[in-house]
Amino acid sequence: MSAFPDEIMTSDGHKLALREIDPADMLDLIEAAGSAVNGASASAWLGYAEMICSVCAIDNVPVQMPVTKEEIRELGRRIGNKGILALQPIFDVDSDEGVVDTAKN
Repeated sequence: MSAFPDEIMTSDGHKLALREIDPADMLDLIEAAGSAVNGASASAWLGYAEMICSVCAIDNVPVQMPVTKEEIRELGRRIGNKGILALQPIFDVDSDEGVVDTAKN
């Protein structure tokens, strides 16, 4: 991801502090996912979980890295729909670049 921001604002005024997920964090997410990584939707689940788990504070209140599926869901609920909408453009950059590269070929 290029130019990963330290924080973003949601449309309803909440500040989300962010951190880039490192390889060790990704392994923790895979472990937390359990059976969710065995199905056809594994990639989508992990991508969504990575986006949620990149939030390390909400309105300057720190949040811990989730270690279970339920904790990931709970953080997703705290972030809310508007928070997810604010996060999506950051995580869609790589896929947009891939589309451009494919189109160039």
